[in-house]
Amino acid sequence: MFKLLHAHAYSLATLFSISLLIAAEENSKPSTENQELATVNGKKITSADVERALRMRYGPSIDQMPADQRASTIKQVTPRMAEELISRNLLLEAAKSTKIKSNPEELKKTLEQIKGSLPPNIKFADYIKKMGHTEKSFEAEVTEELLINAHVQEKLNSIAAPTDAEMKEFYEKNKGSFNSKESITASHILLKTDPGSDEKVKSEKLKTIQKLREQLITAKGSGFDKLAKEHSDCPSSARGGDLGAFGRGQMVPAFEKAAFTQKVGEVGEVVKTQFGYHLIKVTKKTKSGQRKFEEVKEEITQQITGPKRQKTMQNYISGLELKANITRSSAIKPEETPVPKKP
Repeated sequence: MFKLLHAHAYSLATLFSISLLIAAEENSKPSTENQELATVNGKKITSADVERALRMRYGPSIDQMPADQRASTIKQVTPRMAEELISRNLLLEAAKSTKIKSNPEELKKTLEQIKGSLPPNIKFADYIKKMGHTEKSFEAEVTEELLINAHVQEKLNSIAAPTDAEMKEFYEKNKGSFNSKESITASHILLKTDPGSDEKVKSEKLKTIQKLREQLITAKGSGFDKLAKEHSDCPSSARGGDLGAFGRGQMVPAFEKAAFTQKVGEVGEVVKTQFGYHLIKVTKKTKSGQRKFEEVKEEITQQITGPKRQKTMQNYISGLELKANITRSSAIKPEETPVPKKP
């Protein structure tokens, strides 16, 4: 969530995509004593706040690091993360000072989206506990993020959309960047097998995935995302098996061959790779070549307005900082390079 605020918020889906990565198996405990890093108008930002923000961004990888590497990583990123939390607090205060009000229906919908996007083996109660939250405190934090997002969007709405003439000029000047390579967008269901698995286990997995394929064929491919969430051993299960777009050479050969030969909407035969058994559903195919202006208008709009949006928010947050009472501890202040004395 904090990453989005730093990038100045674009959509609620993105807002919570970072936090949905958290699925650590172990309990997360702070590695250091709770040190005060900064204050924003009297509100403290501590090392515990930074560690929680890191877990929300990077998920289980933080807790799976060796202790010395973990401590070193946290120390390295703490100044940047603390600055992001300072910006977040400033934006939250600003949002609360406006007429923007929390919307219970929007909160309910967002919480349902989060719960629905968690992998089947992760319970919502465990998910929030690993972040140091109770259900009540988690709802409070989500409410704050929604308020901030609404406030940021309000500020960004003042940026005028580029005209067709501006977009066409941009397109002509940057045609080379709108050449597309052959790619497909696909989802998959993986039933993982380890190299050391005995033949009985492999046989059972194969039978299971064949039954899943029969279900999908009967349903003409519908319900793929639901089965992926319920059965797939791949982290993409949280997204209904969605792998996004990929080109040739990005997947293992057997997977690539099957995916690129399938028709859009088709659920292919079971594919065996070193990872296990896969079911693949191709949802889109893109041919190589020059993309037309009409196809890339949305991308051009984002490329033109993106820097403007970022500059607008940087200036806005800088203005909030000037009016605020902010203190920073030596732990997050940049080290000053001593100026050599003249001989």
